[in-house]
Amino acid sequence: MRKKQSDQIRQQVKGTYHAIADEFDQTRKRQWLEFQYFLEFIENSVKVLDLGCGNGRLYELLKDKKADYWGVDNNLSLIEKARLHFPDAHFELGDMVDLNFSDHSFDAVFCIAAFHHIPGRQLRKKALKEIHRVLKKDGVLIMTVWNLFQWKYIKSWVGALFSFVFHLGFRYAWNDLWIAWGNHPSRRYYHAFRPKEFFYYFKNPDWKIEDFYFVRKGSRVKFGRSFNLCVIARKK
Repeated sequence: MRKKQSDQIRQQVKGTYHAIADEFDQTRKRQWLEFQYFLEFIENSVKVLDLGCGNGRLYELLKDKKADYWGVDNNLSLIEKARLHFPDAHFELGDMVDLNFSDHSFDAVFCIAAFHHIPGRQLRKKALKEIHRVLKKDGVLIMTVWNLFQWKYIKSWVGALFSFVFHLGFRYAWNDLWIAWGNHPSRRYYHAFRPKEFFYYFKNPDWKIEDFYFVRKGSRVKFGRSFNLCVIARKK
């Protein structure tokens, strides 16, 4: 994917999240059931980075761990809501492909339902390099992406496949989807990761995979029944 196009996609996604910020905030009050599983990888009093933090709800999950929590999102509207909800936490405007933190700054990084918004393989690799850079040695990354291979996204799949054929594969990948938020006119870009493709990004000497699984409302299931793909990887 060309840089100009990927930049346009990222700005469009940011604009859509700005437009739906109020509704998005209302739907992200509760912790997802699978979040509890993540706690066993987080020790007490560690420094944690939450990438794509949205309204900051993950902070509540980590309060009992007494974590030094830092939330980063590229959407100012959501950062402002996070600061309002959790004034004791640190929230910054930023981008996961160009993080404003020193090397080896964090014991753990969360990236929950955000990585699938990054367009193009090169930008995804860049984001992972940034995550690897700011993690301490043996630091842990906990990342989830949506499983978009579900019937409820069939209209988005029709559009994606039509666009792929129409543009001869030069504009979008066959599994690049645009998904609406309710009745809002704008749609958000998502990359629909296949398990092998998602696994591929961590199959290199930089990472040791601690766990890789599929989850549906807190229960581990087969990929075909899942809502999310989850990877827990440790920096070598």
